Amino acid sequence: MKKRFKKIAALMLALLTAAAAFASCAEKTGPAEDSTTAEAVTTDIPATAAETKLLPDLPDTQWDRGFRILGCSENRADSYPSFELYAEDLNGEAMNDSVYRRNETVKAKYGISVVQMLAKETSNRVTNDAASGDDNFDLVFVYISKIGALAQKGYFYDLNEIDYIDFEKPWWHKSVNDEISIKGRLYYTSSDFSLRDKNRVQVLACNDKLREGHRLDPVPELVRSNEWTAEKMSQYITAAAADLDGDGKQTANDCFGLVMHSYNAFAALCFGCGVRLVGKDENDGLAVISDPDHDSAAVDAVLDICRTEVSLTPEKYGSDFSLNTKIFGEGRSLFSLDMLHFLGWCNRDCEFEFTVAPMPKLSSDQENYCTLPEVSCMLFAVPTTNKDPAFSGFALEAFSYESTDTTYVTFIELYCKSRNIRNADSVEMVNIILDNIVYDASVFYSDVIPLYNIVSKTIPQAGSNMFVRSLNASIGRARTEIEKINTAFAGGQ
Repeated sequence: MKKRFKKIAALMLALLTAAAAFASCAEKTGPAEDSTTAEAVTTDIPATAAETKLLPDLPDTQWDRGFRILGCSENRADSYPSFELYAEDLNGEAMNDSVYRRNETVKAKYGISVVQMLAKETSNRVTNDAASGDDNFDLVFVYISKIGALAQKGYFYDLNEIDYIDFEKPWWHKSVNDEISIKGRLYYTSSDFSLRDKNRVQVLACNDKLREGHRLDPVPELVRSNEWTAEKMSQYITAAAADLDGDGKQTANDCFGLVMHSYNAFAALCFGCGVRLVGKDENDGLAVISDPDHDSAAVDAVLDICRTEVSLTPEKYGSDFSLNTKIFGEGRSLFSLDMLHFLGWCNRDCEFEFTVAPMPKLSSDQENYCTLPEVSCMLFAVPTTNKDPAFSGFALEAFSYESTDTTYVTFIELYCKSRNIRNADSVEMVNIILDNIVYDASVFYSDVIPLYNIVSKTIPQAGSNMFVRSLNASIGRARTEIEKINTAFAGGQ
């Protein structure tokens, strides 16, 4: 994805340049419009900012039919419902209007209209349709923690075999496809059309006012120089933590180095430090790929970051996830480990400047900064109950292409501005984060492969490094389940 995100970065830098000029004029002529309106996000990019635009290889066809998409209606938080698929009309909100205009463009070109249908648990709808044989959907979005099991049961088409989809085009994510395909088959994926796989990736937000008060270097500088490591983050959070009420212990009334929103946050730091559990073997099948010595060292580093005297973890405060937001919003934590959508709240409600950062590396010789998607991220698939998969392929290619410079850019822009002034460092950091998403198969098959829970539950709950012992106790069952998955994919179900 690196070349693709260079293009996105160019688009965003053009937006930043335009925004700076606009802000300068606004100081002289009066206040600018609220940047959450659709007018604040433009895709009229100067020709010098982007590469020559590739076009989809689609025939000039008028389908005059609806593209039936199953999305998510889960409302536990604003980030759960599908938001990138359908908009009824223009309403002045940036994302809504970008979705509406994109859909109208595809409708005008190809006669394809989005027909959105929603379910709280989409995997159940897919299972029910598979049992009844009902053709209700052309495309379905499913949580990554559920989608692997449905593919294993044969509920999805191999996307490689569907007409019109061209995975070599930049609106598809080749590195993602290479990682999540099994035995040459690809039953689910993402593109620039899908955003529910991106708004719930794990990120860090850094309170720059607090950082500057402790005379700590800006995190983006450390990222660029390859010095943003777990050891450095531990030093930062240790410097920032303080017993504000003087009671001699760290409580929710104090200042923290780090607050964490999700029970998957510990795992996000582990994967950021290069932990890998289940990946590809030389035959393009799944295999346990953990390096016990390396991964155990990573767990030690993360335990140091998450020690209770400097960090407030979910294991300590339970399911009151609003506490993370409250403490960070009040300026009482240097870092918040949350999901990308959290930055929208920061932009809106934080009184201080903040900067986005990826998870730290274990050491400076680690190749990439790595990002773990939260288990409720969603990917899409074409169900085998669909009687016309070629139409789904055509529609996916059209919508994915049209999304690149519209809804995708709008999405990035909304999370990269800071107090209505677009933050160039955050743009760069978000691009790094999204360019290095890790799709470890232990997350996709966490219900049957008993490895992801080691770093998401067992170790953070125990507060001690049980990695090697837990891996050894679980590896036999893991390999048995992996062999079943490989066999199913090799046979095409």
